[in-house]
Amino acid sequence: METALVLCIPEAEELVSSWRLRHDPSALAGMPAHITLVYPFKPYEEIDAAVEADLARLFAQGHALDITFHHTRRFPRVLWLAPERPEPIAAIVRALGLVFPGHLPYGGAFPDTVPHLTVADLSRGQASDLDAIEREFLAEARRRLPLAARVETATLMYKSDGGGWHEAKRFTLGGQTAAA
Repeated sequence: METALVLCIPEAEELVSSWRLRHDPSALAGMPAHITLVYPFKPYEEIDAAVEADLARLFAQGHALDITFHHTRRFPRVLWLAPERPEPIAAIVRALGLVFPGHLPYGGAFPDTVPHLTVADLSRGQASDLDAIEREFLAEARRRLPLAARVETATLMYKSDGGGWHEAKRFTLGGQTAAA
C-alpha cells in the first residue's frame, strides 16, 4: 500500500475542500488539505517500529510551524496556495531525504520540492480550465486570505487497497509520537 508523509492543514479545509473535491483526485480518495513532505514514502508493509522510531526522532528535532498562505501559485496543471515562508517545510523535506534517501518526494522527479497546498490538480484534465478555476477560487478566497495555520504534527497516511487515504500515525513536531 502507498504511503505519504504530510503536514495536515485543517484550518484550510473550509477554504479549499469544495475546490479539492471537484478538482483533486486525492481529496476524493480521502486525503485532507495538506502540504506533502514525501510521496510516495515506503510501502506500508515496510513501516515497522524502527522506521516509526526514525520518524519520531526526526520530527522531534523540529518545532511547531506557523504557516500563512497569502497567494495562489501554479504549476502547469496545478493551482496551489503558497506558504509565506516555505523554508522551514523544505528543511523537513531535506532532513527526511537524508534519513530515507531512497524515498525522495515525488520519486525524485523534481530537483527542488516546492512546499504547497493543492487547490486543484488537473494532471488528468484540461490545463486550460485552470485559468477559470483560479479566477473563481480567488473571487471566493480573497475575503479569507491570508489563512493562518499552526502545524504541530506530521502525519503518515496510507492508501488502502480500496483506494482511500487513511491516517496511520501522527508525529509531534518537537516531541513524542501523537495518538493517531
